[in-house]
Amino acid sequence: MKDCCNTGNSKAQIKNPLKKWFNYIVYAIIASIVHGTLVLQLIGY
Repeated sequence: MKDCCNTGNSKAQIKNPLKKWFNYIVYAIIASIVHGTLVLQLIGY
């Protein structure tokens, strides 16, 4: 059981943090664009 878990989860543990941070960066960029456009609309530019 340990061999199966080690071989199956070792790659998942390496890929998951990278995928998680990539998703955070993408969501942050989208949120900043949305907030930026909202602020520009409110200001009137």
